[in-house]
Amino acid sequence: MSIFRLSHQLFKRRGFGPGNARSSFHFNHVNPFSDNQWIAKPFAPHNMPTVSPHAEKHVSLKAISVMRETGIWHVIDLQGLSVGRAAQFVARVLLGKHRVDYLPTKMCGDSVILVNAIHATLPGHTWDTKVYKFWRTRKSDPRGPKIITAKSLMFRNPSMIFYLALKRMLPNNFKRNNLLRQTYIYPGAIHPHWGVPQVVIPESQVPKTTTKVKDVFSIFPASK
Repeated sequence: MSIFRLSHQLFKRRGFGPGNARSSFHFNHVNPFSDNQWIAKPFAPHNMPTVSPHAEKHVSLKAISVMRETGIWHVIDLQGLSVGRAAQFVARVLLGKHRVDYLPTKMCGDSVILVNAIHATLPGHTWDTKVYKFWRTRKSDPRGPKIITAKSLMFRNPSMIFYLALKRMLPNNFKRNNLLRQTYIYPGAIHPHWGVPQVVIPESQVPKTTTKVKDVFSIFPASK
């Protein structure tokens, strides 16, 4: 037996994997058909990434903008933000509707880098009840479409939750693929783009003046 096959069997035997992601009401012993709803979480607290106690204290600037030779880049921290609300703002930035020279027939939007996607939130019990359907043709798989919950999709790829929300908010035309190429989503707090500043920085490096720091969400009216 090969090492890959043995590790695959051990992976399935121990109950790991997206298919074994239990819902929140399984742990809290809440009846899902009762009037009392539950609050779902994608991961248990002890499975979330932590910060080393020996690391320097870091702070988040939430959102910053930088001008480069390739255009304007926005770096946004998704920690604590709702997936739908943040995707709504990012879609407007990609389309360029916040600019005075906006034209619906041209690519006039900015590039966006999103970090801390693993800390994005969904309200209520959405992690357990929201499902994603990935269609499979008869030639590829006769079992029909693959349907998984948001919690299982977060287990597979934390960036895919926000990517699908953003993709379905953009217009379904030939511009959408080009707009998505200007979007970079990372589960962690650090992005690898050279020359673009980080939005999560040590507390000692926080600039005294906020002239270079721009909150992208401030250009849109707050929801009521």
